[in-house]
Amino acid sequence: MCTSLRRALAALVAFPVVLSAQASPVVHRGSLASGDAKLRSGEFYDRYTFEGRAGQRMVFDLRATGFDPYLIVIAPSEEQKENDDFEGSSSHSRLELTLEETGTYKVVVTSYKKDETGSYELQMAGGGTGVAAAAPAGGGPRLESGRLASGDRTLSSGEYADEYTFEGRRGQRVTVDLRSSEFDPYLIVRPPQGDQTDNDDHEGDAHRSVVSLDLPMDGTYRVVVTSYKSGETGAYDLRIDLGGGTGAAAVAAAAAAGPRVERGRLAAGDDTLRSGEYVDVHQFAGVPGQRLTIDVVSQDFDTYLILIPPRGDRLENDDVEGKPRHSVIDTDITEAGSYAIAVTSYQRGETGGYELTLSTTQGGAAQTLTAGANRGSGDVEAIAVGETREGRLANDDRRLDSGEYRDLYTFDGQAGDAVVIELASSEFDPYLALIPPEGDQIDSDDADGRQDLSRVELTLRASGRYRVMATSYAAEQTGRYRLSLRRGGGTGAVAARPATPPASGGAGRVYGVFVGISNYGGRASNLMFTADDARRAHQAMVRGAAMRESDGIILTDQQATLANIRRAVQDIAGRAGPNDMFVFFYSGHGGRVPRRGAFQSSDPDNQDETLAFYDADLSDDDMNQWLSSVRARASLLILDACFSGGFSKDVISAPGRMGLFSSEEDVTSGVAVKFRAGGYLAQFMLEAVGDRLADADGDREITALELSQYLHERYRADVKSAGPGEDFVRTGGPQTGYQHLVVDRGSIGPFEVLFR
Repeated sequence: MCTSLRRALAALVAFPVVLSAQASPVVHRGSLASGDAKLRSGEFYDRYTFEGRAGQRMVFDLRATGFDPYLIVIAPSEEQKENDDFEGSSSHSRLELTLEETGTYKVVVTSYKKDETGSYELQMAGGGTGVAAAAPAGGGPRLESGRLASGDRTLSSGEYADEYTFEGRRGQRVTVDLRSSEFDPYLIVRPPQGDQTDNDDHEGDAHRSVVSLDLPMDGTYRVVVTSYKSGETGAYDLRIDLGGGTGAAAVAAAAAAGPRVERGRLAAGDDTLRSGEYVDVHQFAGVPGQRLTIDVVSQDFDTYLILIPPRGDRLENDDVEGKPRHSVIDTDITEAGSYAIAVTSYQRGETGGYELTLSTTQGGAAQTLTAGANRGSGDVEAIAVGETREGRLANDDRRLDSGEYRDLYTFDGQAGDAVVIELASSEFDPYLALIPPEGDQIDSDDADGRQDLSRVELTLRASGRYRVMATSYAAEQTGRYRLSLRRGGGTGAVAARPATPPASGGAGRVYGVFVGISNYGGRASNLMFTADDARRAHQAMVRGAAMRESDGIILTDQQATLANIRRAVQDIAGRAGPNDMFVFFYSGHGGRVPRRGAFQSSDPDNQDETLAFYDADLSDDDMNQWLSSVRARASLLILDACFSGGFSKDVISAPGRMGLFSSEEDVTSGVAVKFRAGGYLAQFMLEAVGDRLADADGDREITALELSQYLHERYRADVKSAGPGEDFVRTGGPQTGYQHLVVDRGSIGPFEVLFR
């Protein structure tokens, strides 16, 4: 399910009206009208901006009589707050906020339902600080904003530093949160006596540092805001949250009290999500240091669970271990404050009883390291090229959302450097991830087919700080490991380009049809993440292949009918010319059926492969017929579905076509749960094109060979599957090696440019 309690506000393109955040109210009268920009969910909207500062108290009032107003305020970090129906009024929305960041805020005026229009009045008032600069009254957080600048005092190691103080008492819980988008922040908390506590890169985030601890004594504590490297400058926001009691005691008391159990019912008349599903919302007060498990089960409907923290991204779960009436979220609490737990259903209109269980234990998430003056300490450890580190995954380590323990390391890399990173363990199945300064992470498992070794080998695309995550393939695994970082010998994995490559390729535009189905409406079992695959594939082509947004058609779930997809292909076929590129992407169910009619030499097994659209199936022969109307210079077929390799024989038989298929014609395709993707091919295409990781020689072009080579390497390293089937192979078992990528370049030359 791709719904949420918050609206997706991507692609807000209306010209903003700039408001000033001052004490006297600013009133703007406007109207939502046909022709205004629309949210992706279909509502018209107007957008305003203002400059805010951390600690400032703001009140936003939106009133309308012609439509049901909906108000959204988006912080510089893109965190958003929303309100509909203030105090039950369908004509009034209101937000009262103490700003937690300094920078440009966006105020979005829209409606509860799509296509609503009418006049409105927006009033905004503020300017004062709602949080005192001294110790916070009533236990509220203290918010500070500042700037590291030339002329500030410096640490002995050369970094600029600002200092703040607070009064604390022994056993009191404090959480200090430092964020900056302009430099790599580093945080130090110094007690009246004894060793300081440092943090850098909270949870691997280069723009955030957090210290959360129980104070060891009474007295004045000093908070030092500085940077990871000397000479760095820029603005920052600091939050100091002093709790009234002891954090460890609070966690222990919560654990001793046992799980909290709530029994409820989704029913007609309940609040609904934007997409129409009924929802119940429960509140939970989180304390850093807790491990939180939320478990909801129902006998009446397909459960869906959402956790929204005080700040940051939400977590969601649908079917734990494939059980459609059981959802679980297991996570570390890293923010102090109120968490919203939403119990809803996978499909609109579902009702029935449920049982929600919340349990907390002492976790490793908020533990801090006492490091003295060691500036490499915190959530990460530095590693240099040429070094090898011995480490251990343990049950008090931080964990991924999927339950695996992990350790983080960092190194500074330069664009063009070739590096090899290896993670080896004889005590668990190691899993390695490299997180570059920009773009999605690069993952590796089972190097050379070995379950005791993972390896990432590449030429760095950008200069900056790289993060290396050492973890395990499965949750809860622990044990010793060895991590090494060394210089590589270049990009020899990809064949060199001929001195005079063919002139064809990449000159025209890219067009595409992107289909993903998660909800089959009862016709077939639902799938995780496959609808998202289509959206992400579309964005990958926009980001990495310069495709215009309007040149791609996205069809998901109930939109993805046989007729709609046929019309989309015909539409693109009418637009694409002989210099253009056509992409057809599909993520969803695939099938096999006995052939009807005469024997076909291209199908000696007498089986036709099919794609399961929302209302009907499409055979490989029919797909071949569909593509016959496309006049583009090249057509790339990307199918992430069971048995999809069978399309190769029937579809990649005409000139100008190339196919990428997630598995052979008699092998099922696994769900790439670890990547939160419907399939491995979908995830790896996102990396290959969207992040341009397939561009091995860095010439800003991706050839057919480069794309094939990258996908083969990713499959070899990361796809696990096995298990005997009937007359086919089922994936998802404990062995390895049965699900393989199928590439058929057809008449496309290996060095022909697919994407620029």
